[in-house]
Amino acid sequence: MGKIEAGLYDAGSYLNDLSDETSLQQSGVYIPDELLAGRDYQNALDRYISKDGKMVVFQITLNQNPYSNAAMGSVDDIQKAVKSSTKGTKLENAHVGIGGVTSMNHDLQEMSKADYARTVTFMMAGIAVVLMIFLRSLIMPLYLLASLLLAYYTSVALTGFVFVDIAGYSGISWAVPFFGFVILIALGIDYSIFLMERFNENRSLPVTEAILLAMKNMGTVIISAAIILSGTFAAMMPSGVLSLLQIAVLTLSGLLLYAFVILPLLIPVIVKTLGNANWWPFILNKTGQQAGTRREQI
Repeated sequence: MGKIEAGLYDAGSYLNDLSDETSLQQSGVYIPDELLAGRDYQNALDRYISKDGKMVVFQITLNQNPYSNAAMGSVDDIQKAVKSSTKGTKLENAHVGIGGVTSMNHDLQEMSKADYARTVTFMMAGIAVVLMIFLRSLIMPLYLLASLLLAYYTSVALTGFVFVDIAGYSGISWAVPFFGFVILIALGIDYSIFLMERFNENRSLPVTEAILLAMKNMGTVIISAAIILSGTFAAMMPSGVLSLLQIAVLTLSGLLLYAFVILPLLIPVIVKTLGNANWWPFILNKTGQQAGTRREQI
């Protein structure tokens, strides 16, 4: 009876402390003083709280693949939750850092997005300047770059359709658009230069005849190069690495689309439609040279 009486007294004291605890009303969690002073609890705290008591670690285990886009998206949700929870408290201005594999991939994804924007800007501007110098035109670089962007975004859409709509993945890996853009634009612009440089060599001929002659001379070279490079990128397929598979599909579809559809069909139509305007603003110099040549012959 004495033990029962002592137990009831302890239970009553615990309930009284619980009813007077204001933190329970705020957070819904109550930790008795006996537990806080216990040795086992203190040993556990050493793993999550620094010795000076100014830093604490919370361990979060996600129920998703830590490398997936959904898991990386949860990093932003965690940051928002921490910010809203500490708002209006003493920890509002505390420094909060998130670590782990998912957080690292999330940071790499954000860096890749920023680098992607800068890379697109610098690459397109640099390629445009080089094309203007070599092709001696301001018009040809514009529709050549537009055709490359058309091939790129079409191949990105096709890659998303294959891996998201068919294979059921949550999305395309963060590295795929960046590396796919660099590879596809670099290779596609080479094929464009092959064709348009030969077209420029025949600029004394009528535009239609000049582009047909250029396609006749360079078509087999471009198609052969595209097929060989496609086989090279197809060798990435057996790797089993998802990002490499997606890059391979993007570059394969983009190269084949550009070499077999855009370059032999779309570009000649644009060239024929523009006529002598292909060499704008140097078209007047071209006409003047031709007129001077005729006068000398007369």
